Amino acid sequence: MCTMVKKIKLVLFGNSGAGKTCIVQRMRYNTFNYDVNLTIGAAYTIYTVADNIKIEIWDTAGQERFHSLLPLYARCAEIIVVVIDIDKNIDEQFLKWNKYIQDNETLFSPNVKLILIFNKHDLNNDFEIPKDIVNQTQFGLITLVSAKSGYNIDKLKLHLDITVKKYIDERARASHEYRNNFNNSNSNNSNNNNSNIENSSNDTIFGYTFSNMKVNAGLLECKEKIKKCII
Repeated sequence: MCTMVKKIKLVLFGNSGAGKTCIVQRMRYNTFNYDVNLTIGAAYTIYTVADNIKIEIWDTAGQERFHSLLPLYARCAEIIVVVIDIDKNIDEQFLKWNKYIQDNETLFSPNVKLILIFNKHDLNNDFEIPKDIVNQTQFGLITLVSAKSGYNIDKLKLHLDITVKKYIDERARASHEYRNNFNNSNSNNSNNNNSNIENSSNDTIFGYTFSNMKVNAGLLECKEKIKKCII
């Protein structure tokens, strides 16, 4: 039996050199590459959660000259992962990308899930995520990782798996509710239309009703149309 593959779109945001590409590589292959080239535009890859569930990952470039291209890759994103480099100005990075998400919220999926990652734990084992950022409730997960050492990557993968499955369930329920509402609406409209036709005192045996707009045709006109059809 053929099983339909469900796909979720995930987009990575973050400054150039924050480690977005390295995180993806660590997640997919459990490896770290010291010689990663700068991403141009965006890199696309597939991450498999289960046989019938896959994440389409868009790893966007962090360089400012590619900033104008972000909407092309981020449109309809269902999961957004913001990557912060703990070796750089943390507040500046967080404010920049948090503002970008807020300013472009209509660009993403209505039920978009947000994840905030602080990368390069290997450079500072004593680093702690600022409390004012920890309290940001719009993010479903805020965690510290290291693409280089693999620190907390399993935790990130587990959260992604749970988030994706939850999102698919929500999407299925929304689709089911939409179909039910659509069918009920059509049923009600059909009943209303039938009622309008049956109760209209101006209807004649030669009348026609299109979307509640009535067109009366005379007997002679109908005969002429019938003759043309026969001929």
